[in-house]
Amino acid sequence: MRFLAILVLLFLGCGKKPPPPVAEVLPFLELGDFEHRERMELPPRVRSWDRKLVRATGYVNPMNETRNLRKFLLVKDRAGCCFGRAPQINHFIDVSLRDGEAVHYTTDPMTVEGTLEVGEVWDGDWLIALYVMKDARRVQ
Repeated sequence: MRFLAILVLLFLGCGKKPPPPVAEVLPFLELGDFEHRERMELPPRVRSWDRKLVRATGYVNPMNETRNLRKFLLVKDRAGCCFGRAPQINHFIDVSLRDGEAVHYTTDPMTVEGTLEVGEVWDGDWLIALYVMKDARRVQ
């Protein structure tokens, strides 16, 4: 009888889904608080964020469009947005939203969540990013 009770408890317990992973809050100062040079080894505190589920808040730099954005730069401040100076390579995250999600350009801060990839991203001879977040979602 006891064996049967244990089996029932195990069976009923198996139907529960584990809680979703909790994203760590990523402060932009962690990413941009160093002088970047091409092909340098990134500081250990920056490398420690690689492949972690993070939540980051910043401003949308839409690059081209302003509506239904699926890809944009999340910059640390408004000065790195559309009408200011170009952001330094370590002051933005290249964000790609997951399928079915899109956002519109806004001047308000936006929070996104996803897995952060840390490391230089090259397009031929051009360094285009240090931080990439793919399959991200907007957090309300």
